[in-house]
Amino acid sequence: MSKIFWYVLGKFARNFLLCLATVLTIYLVVDFFEKLRKFTKYDADLSLILSFFVYRVPEITFLLAPLGALMASILTVGGLNRTREITAMRSCGLSSYQIAVPFFAFGLFVSAIGFCLTAVFIPLANLQAEYVESVLIKHKPEALMSAPDQLWLRIGSEQLLQIDSVKQNGKHLVGLHHYTLKEPFGLSEIVEAEKGLFINGEWMMDNVVQRQVMNDGRVAITEQPHRILPLPLTPEDFQNWLSHSPKNMTLDRLKGYIERITQDGHNPQRYVTNYWARVAFSMVPLVMTLLGVSISLRGGGGRTVGAAKGVGQTLAIGFLFWAVHSVGIVLGQNGAVMPIVGSWIATVMFFMVGANLFLKLK
Repeated sequence: MSKIFWYVLGKFARNFLLCLATVLTIYLVVDFFEKLRKFTKYDADLSLILSFFVYRVPEITFLLAPLGALMASILTVGGLNRTREITAMRSCGLSSYQIAVPFFAFGLFVSAIGFCLTAVFIPLANLQAEYVESVLIKHKPEALMSAPDQLWLRIGSEQLLQIDSVKQNGKHLVGLHHYTLKEPFGLSEIVEAEKGLFINGEWMMDNVVQRQVMNDGRVAITEQPHRILPLPLTPEDFQNWLSHSPKNMTLDRLKGYIERITQDGHNPQRYVTNYWARVAFSMVPLVMTLLGVSISLRGGGGRTVGAAKGVGQTLAIGFLFWAVHSVGIVLGQNGAVMPIVGSWIATVMFFMVGANLFLKLK
């Protein structure tokens, strides 16, 4: 590799890290103060709030990396133009392609990192962030196992709740089994109910059978028509647990889930669209690098791009891309177009624009 390659690559890498750190900090600060009022209602410790945002950093970085790549490419080429280094490179016989190779190499590297993040690390971090928010901050029961036909919850340190199934958008619980434990590990009480309904803000169990375990080992059985279940959860919590959010699945697990629900005869469009959208979005940093370099190199190196103009161009292009990408996702999820087409349409469209501009460079 030539010294020019490493020189340009170093400048672009520094500008990318600076731009990414800037937009990431702005996003986190705004999001922090927006959620701070919500978290302080639960008397959450500052350390828990900070840990929540630490787990959110991988996904936010993944989403903002294209913006950082676009802004850094525009500002880097603008800086090289301002110091006449682009003109000097061309005077030495370097073509636009040779000048742009360091940008494309780093853009490809960022895209590869982004793919690794969205394939494995982001889903795991999202699960930890949800755990911190729901269990540690909002003090809701932890879901030990969640599936459409079985749900285990831990309530406090001495109670377990098993639910056979959840129906009617989380408002109807079927087959309740509430276990109260005692030290050393043993059963103190078992309460079973045929069903539980969410009425007037609380859970009401029907056809209840209570089994109280005495100290001598005998069991006292009591039957009740109704009984309140002390469960600090709402129907929305059950919906979230059982909805299998695609963002919390690794790509490998999501692919397996798509195959399973397809075999069961369910519509997989939402999950297929999300799968390809995550793959396509990981390539956007490279596309934005191509677009930024192509725009900045137009004019034969005679133009200079100031910071204000570079930021303005970045925001305009970024907004346009996000609008097209969002529309494509909606069309794919609704079946208006094939999921893979809706997921890739924005990435392919902007790549074609960037490649066309680059090929027209002098």
